Amino acid sequence: MDNKVNAAIDAATQTKVEAAIQSIFTDLPFLIELSAAESRRLMNMDAGRVDFVRRALFLAQSNPKIQPMFFEMVNYENDISLTQSLDVIIGQVERLLKRLHDTRDQAGSEAYMAALEVYSGTKRGTKKGVDGAKTAYDELKDMFERKVIAPKANEAPKA
Repeated sequence: MDNKVNAAIDAATQTKVEAAIQSIFTDLPFLIELSAAESRRLMNMDAGRVDFVRRALFLAQSNPKIQPMFFEMVNYENDISLTQSLDVIIGQVERLLKRLHDTRDQAGSEAYMAALEVYSGTKRGTKKGVDGAKTAYDELKDMFERKVIAPKANEAPKA
């Protein structure tokens, strides 16, 4: 069995990482959380609109007379700056999140494969009359063979 991930996170490291993540929330206290409905209602500045937004900013800065009445230029400038800064941070966090997911999935796969080997060992032990093997096999067999069947679209979930 190939073991690509052979690591553990000790309590001190776990605490340190959690504190580092919490410090991001502390350092960026303006971060918000939108509901799904709120998110759907947003006008999105996707990649295709970035040049439009930047050009409009430049034109508004260069020609104050074209700015709408009661327009807060500093808010516009801050929104663009914040968007750019967050894009960089999001890229780094997405890279980190992918590695966290991939490492967790690899370690989980390795653990599951090891469990299957133990299960196979209990089967062999049961056949050979090894003490305790039958009890272990029966317990693992019940857990291994337990299947959760997803209900069909028209069915209620089974209890």
